[in-house]
Amino acid sequence: MGKPMARHLIRAGARITLFNRSKQVLEELAGEGAEIAPSPREVAQGVGDGLIFLSLPNAGSVTEVVEGGTGLFAGLAAGSKVVDMGSTAVEPTREWYEKAISMGSDWIDAPVSGGQKGAREANLTIMAGGREESVDAIRPVLEILGTTLTYMGPSGSGQCAKLANQIIVASTIASLSEAFLLCRENGVDLNAARTALLGGFAQSKILDQHGLRMIEENFEPGGTAINQLKDLVEASKVASSDGLKLPMLETNKKLWERMLEDGLGELDHSGLYEWYRQTLKKERGSE
Repeated sequence: MGKPMARHLIRAGARITLFNRSKQVLEELAGEGAEIAPSPREVAQGVGDGLIFLSLPNAGSVTEVVEGGTGLFAGLAAGSKVVDMGSTAVEPTREWYEKAISMGSDWIDAPVSGGQKGAREANLTIMAGGREESVDAIRPVLEILGTTLTYMGPSGSGQCAKLANQIIVASTIASLSEAFLLCRENGVDLNAARTALLGGFAQSKILDQHGLRMIEENFEPGGTAINQLKDLVEASKVASSDGLKLPMLETNKKLWERMLEDGLGELDHSGLYEWYRQTLKKERGSE
């Protein structure tokens, strides 16, 4: 998702310095006007007191990028703001925030919802945590990337809100998969079912977009099942540390674990429907 977001910033006239672990992406964006740095440290040094955006899949990836001799913190300048737009983790986010603040910098957790489609179309939903005045200061830049920006609270709040989003997304995909399977087994046309349901209380963006994916059996990943499970595991971890019991979350998490165990983790998360279908075939002995 970082590539389309970088493109929007370039087109808006921003001077962009990039580091990416995939060289192909760097070559593409260099041809569109981006400058390339050999390490995250050089990105931070080049940006100075400007904005540094991270778009990484998990907390482990962020740790690799920010720590160490060539990491972001090694070159971070006072007055800069780090904006983490990936779905990472709550407690590490708070630790990165404290470290950035101690260096005279800042850290804003600003995970997004909307997938690759939202990133390409610049209509992401952004959930921001950190100092409210810092979020307000960069609001015009974030609004280049998304159409909805909401301040969620202190550091880690953006990541927590994204976990809430993922709990709802995952459980809705599971419910939709079961509903479509029920319709399919009883001779109901799935296109008709989707149209009817979109007109009632069951309507949702997931029914609209992922319902169509399920009907067309198009599971080319926008957001993978692997990353969906990663967020559910993190949500479960946060809930446990808070002393919360969330039985629907735990039940849903087990579905995604089984999907990955069966080798379907690289599918789009709407591919849970395909896992249901394959599981049904196995149970009926019709492989």
